[in-house]
Amino acid sequence: MKKSFYILFFLLFAFSTTVSAHTGLEKSSPSNGDTITEEIQEITMEFETGLETGSSFTLLLDGEKEIPVSDIKVDGNKLSGASNEPLENGKYTVKWNIIGEDGHIIDGEYGFTVAKANAQKESTESPTKSEEDKSQTIEEPEKASEKAPAASDVKEDTHSNANFMPILVGILLVVAIFVTVWLMRKGKK
Repeated sequence: MKKSFYILFFLLFAFSTTVSAHTGLEKSSPSNGDTITEEIQEITMEFETGLETGSSFTLLLDGEKEIPVSDIKVDGNKLSGASNEPLENGKYTVKWNIIGEDGHIIDGEYGFTVAKANAQKESTESPTKSEEDKSQTIEEPEKASEKAPAASDVKEDTHSNANFMPILVGILLVVAIFVTVWLMRKGKK
């Protein structure tokens, strides 16, 4: 009986770790926390495993204004798309929602800042209130990148169903083994 528990214990952990493995963001361009000083239109992300059709992302300026993204493409483990015009200065958030090869839906986000140099050369003669606000935002890209999380801190949320499944399978496996052992012992009497 003791031997059965050791086997059960081993199977439970060996099985649950292979089931719970999911795809995550491996790298992106621009990368999380980057400050871009050139014109940019294209966003590309590379994930740890292949992606299914239906994977997409949205691009937000300052967490509010959605920037239209066209030509969203899935190619193996890469997801890419481009804005219609070069991105203006500001903080951007990329919110991705992918379908991994295992069929699980996974979402997450990361951020980067655009601070093109030519935008700093705006009119220096008595700037209006909104122009003053822009110049303050433009002068602080280094501070913004310092506050941005590291690439290892990329937010990755998985649905609770994906986390619950290995536990459920493990419980069912334990119950099945106990019933089998109980029936075998009952048959010996």
